[in-house]
Amino acid sequence: MIYMEIRLLDKNEEKIIKQCQKLAKQHYLENLVLLGDLYPPCIHLTKVYGLFSSKNKLKNFFVIFEGFKEPSVVLPVKLESNQYSKIMEFLSEILPRNFFFLSLELLEENLTDYFHVKNFHTDFCMTITSLKDIPLPTSPYLKEAKKQDFERIDVFYKSIGTLPWHATQMNSGFYHYIEMSDQIVACGGTHFETPRLAQLGNIYVLEEFRRQQFGFILTTAITKKVLAKKEMATLFVNQHNIPALNLYKKLGYTFFKPANLFFCEK
Repeated sequence: MIYMEIRLLDKNEEKIIKQCQKLAKQHYLENLVLLGDLYPPCIHLTKVYGLFSSKNKLKNFFVIFEGFKEPSVVLPVKLESNQYSKIMEFLSEILPRNFFFLSLELLEENLTDYFHVKNFHTDFCMTITSLKDIPLPTSPYLKEAKKQDFERIDVFYKSIGTLPWHATQMNSGFYHYIEMSDQIVACGGTHFETPRLAQLGNIYVLEEFRRQQFGFILTTAITKKVLAKKEMATLFVNQHNIPALNLYKKLGYTFFKPANLFFCEK
């Protein structure tokens, strides 16, 4: 039997964290969420666990993101079967009753030997490297978020209470909002970033202000800002959300892979 030990890494173990980043970059897009949790701002809310051999050599790793109400587990793709079983047995001991897995590879049958899958849904992972040459909408109400806006934006998202939101995400510098009569009526930004890409997220328009192109305006502004600094912008969209899919395709986003989110319990 091959010896493997799992231990929680200290954030100051920069050499090993960089080894984790190097491992994940072998399948960059498939591991985009995993990589996002290894870089600021999300790494400050993430527990990184290393899988070591008997000679204390890093063999692989996984993360648990703790920025939301329930912990989110992200595993690297192409895990060896013995590494996978070792990690799942470890997780079955340390996770709380409720948690979720996010993966561009795992299927429900991969989890049921270890956990009860209460529910899951599939998003499409979409990517873009340049905006289409089309007239892009603008609005006099659109504003780029500054540090003095962070508290108001945090209040906006907490009042909605339905998004995977944490105020640390604003430190990316990609957040924009739409304000009318001193009220934030729409906002959006990114979930995470890596040196090469940033993942759009938390794009929300209050119901009474919809059908005014605010979602399109926000998505365009954020995508433009990301592509000015990164090679690529990415996002997840529910596979059944046809209006949003059409909007992203109009901008030039293309389908990459399905991404599954599993809500589990022990």
